[in-house]
Amino acid sequence: MLLPPRSLSPQVTTLPSDLIAEKAALEESNIPYAAYALTNSETMLASGSVGFTDLEKKIPLNSNAIFRIASMTKALTSSAFLLLAEKENLALDTPVESILDEFKDLKVAKLENDEIHYESPNSKITFHQLLTHTSGFGYDFHHQTLSHLLLQGEIADLLDKEGKFLDAPLIEQPGTYWHYGIGIGWLGKVIEKLSKQSLNDFMTKNVFEPLEMHETSFDISKLGEDRLPNIYAKDEDDGLTDISAFMASPQIEDFAYGGGGIFSCPEDYAKFLRMFLNKGQVNGKEFLSEKIITEMTSNQIGDLIVPFQPSFNPAIIAPNEWFPGIEKKWGYGFMINTEEVPNQRSKGSCAWSGIMNTFFWFDFEKDIGGTIMMQIAPCYHAKPKMVLQRFEEAVYRSI
Repeated sequence: MLLPPRSLSPQVTTLPSDLIAEKAALEESNIPYAAYALTNSETMLASGSVGFTDLEKKIPLNSNAIFRIASMTKALTSSAFLLLAEKENLALDTPVESILDEFKDLKVAKLENDEIHYESPNSKITFHQLLTHTSGFGYDFHHQTLSHLLLQGEIADLLDKEGKFLDAPLIEQPGTYWHYGIGIGWLGKVIEKLSKQSLNDFMTKNVFEPLEMHETSFDISKLGEDRLPNIYAKDEDDGLTDISAFMASPQIEDFAYGGGGIFSCPEDYAKFLRMFLNKGQVNGKEFLSEKIITEMTSNQIGDLIVPFQPSFNPAIIAPNEWFPGIEKKWGYGFMINTEEVPNQRSKGSCAWSGIMNTFFWFDFEKDIGGTIMMQIAPCYHAKPKMVLQRFEEAVYRSI
């Protein structure tokens, strides 16, 4: 059953709603549901939802559903940190240990012959490196060394409610590789230390409220846990299993993870994307300076690239490379494609995703930004990625 868009501007009234929601793609992919929003620099163009949050009971996805946006949190936390850094005159090449004592005793872990060896970092980690995933931190599901340490019980997994997974070693020397990891989580700790506020309080006052993101928070109790859709997992036969009971939502009193702890909805996240399309302006007022916008959306990793990402936990995440054959860079919070993606986003577009298969992008050249949200495992499974591709291609056919 295709649910109609909740809003549709005059600019896209000629676009059939089934091209936006891609009901056919959901059915072909055996994806239970998706919600989406589409914006330009002026207004929300369309939003809606399709599918069932409870397949057994045939309960449609609620129009006010709240999603676990996971790593789509990182762009929001990066924005919050850059706001604070500008206010505090904090240079991005400043060593993080000047704020956080935990960075004074970090080690680099190396796996050799099934044994872990440790060495000292050759340089001090900077805020720039945390923002760009070049600090040497990683994730256990993407790196063999951290996967080994997790299996040995030496580090905590990402479901740890107290955030003990941040207490992991580096897996590369700072500044030498791009490795997706926990660095933005540490930036959340920096925000708390500098602002003397909880991360949720700081971001609510300084990010969510100015952007009018009233359905966004680290605190699910404020939004309503009953608004969270069921989580499904794909099995080897492409069947679906409801795993909601095994994925309890973290509570705000435990830990607010700046790298992945936010709850939101497509319409709210589209407001965040619209701010970038407006070069930092919200309702005629500056939210982020043009300097920050330029830095966030420009290559900040030099000759390094965003490479193929292996998987060491296929139940959680599949191996993935975005747009093979196209070089990808990283700004502050976003991946940047250096060439046009045929039938999709333009050269220089910014994007990222979350581990529950939530996705977003924004395209300055075409003045368009979109997000589509599912709650299904594993991340980067071919079928949710196909839904994203169909959605994006439908959008670009309309403009």
